[in-house]
Amino acid sequence: MNKFVGFRRFIALLTGWAIPLSLMAITPASAATALTLNDIYSPTKVIKIELILPLATVQALNNPATFKVYVPGQVKISSGTITSGLLDINIKLKGTTSMSALSGTPSFKIRFKKDEAGLGYLGLRRMTLNAMTQDTSKVHEFGAYALFNAMGVPASKTGWAKVLVNGVSKGLYVNVEQPDQIFISKRFKDVTQHIYEGVAMKDLKIGSDDGGDQSGSFLADYGWKVTPNKNDLTAAVTPLNDPNQAAWYENLNTYFDRTTLIKTLAVENFLGHWDGYSGPDINNYYLRSSTRNKFTLIPWGTDQTFGENRQTAIAGDTFTYSLVSERANQPWANNLKRGLLYVKCINYKPCRTQYLLQLKAVSAMATSMKLGEKMANAGKVIESTLAFQYRSNPALLSTIHKEQTRSIKFITTQQSNVKKALTTYGVK
Repeated sequence: MNKFVGFRRFIALLTGWAIPLSLMAITPASAATALTLNDIYSPTKVIKIELILPLATVQALNNPATFKVYVPGQVKISSGTITSGLLDINIKLKGTTSMSALSGTPSFKIRFKKDEAGLGYLGLRRMTLNAMTQDTSKVHEFGAYALFNAMGVPASKTGWAKVLVNGVSKGLYVNVEQPDQIFISKRFKDVTQHIYEGVAMKDLKIGSDDGGDQSGSFLADYGWKVTPNKNDLTAAVTPLNDPNQAAWYENLNTYFDRTTLIKTLAVENFLGHWDGYSGPDINNYYLRSSTRNKFTLIPWGTDQTFGENRQTAIAGDTFTYSLVSERANQPWANNLKRGLLYVKCINYKPCRTQYLLQLKAVSAMATSMKLGEKMANAGKVIESTLAFQYRSNPALLSTIHKEQTRSIKFITTQQSNVKKALTTYGVK
């Protein structure tokens, strides 16, 4: 046996990872790229993403102390016979309650190395790969972002990927477009000041302009180098907490595009996104501010949508909460206060009426875009990958199928709930 190959196998036995030979002599990324963004974010195909990680990176991503620290590696992205070649990246793990070590089934955040134009692969700077461990149906994020986009809300695109780490399959992932500066530049014409990630349960309350770039109620994901302060938040939080309802409603239009914001809240609630901004967790959202201090709420983390009840192990049971309420339950906690802007909106009739009309529009859009059919077709696209992934656990594969069926039925359930809410508040 070649000594080099023998040493490689010895390392694999020690670490549990089959380290590819390419790792021993890292080569530059291929200059010839035939893939496109339509391949990366396609609902009709499953691409292959091969992560090639050195031993030090494997160890870092198996150590809880360094789960969220970017460490070096390489990636190769393939669609059929078309490949990116090897690309240099930095990578870290993603999640809170869903966090898993590399030895398990983790979600990933990837940063591509910048090219001469300051961009990364295909113009992307980052990539988010979600393992869907909190989505039994495996189609929630696809369906949710499709509905947001159909309603004209700035939201991510998605694609499917079979992910391998040093030759070991991790199964099917959803590839979610990251709301970063590249995402923003494609959707906004004015100048971006900051992209903030909201911290769970913090909200736009008085004092939420606290902390530095990586502390406080809002973490600066972009813009801190140019504008190392939260003066945009400082300017907005007092007007957005005005106790005078009419003044607040006008302020809302000053600091947000009010129509788009109300539309975003309506889509969140139609989806049953209890882990979003307007839900009881006040979680999973980004705030983008322009240099004119105009904010946009960008949805995120849409895996726990379409009514899946993760509190129980029962396949097909549904979790719902009111479309119009100051407080709501989530699967593990009861009677939690919901997002500030949403609560103030439903308590002021002109805003509540607009919210209900947007719910009506969302309900109609779900029908016109054939959302249920799209989700069913997505299930067919990923079926063979899932069948291989769960070949030793047919019971779990059966549960996935049941949850896909239940998720699609949830759409008509919500359409019925929208009609009831419109009747209750006398909105036509």
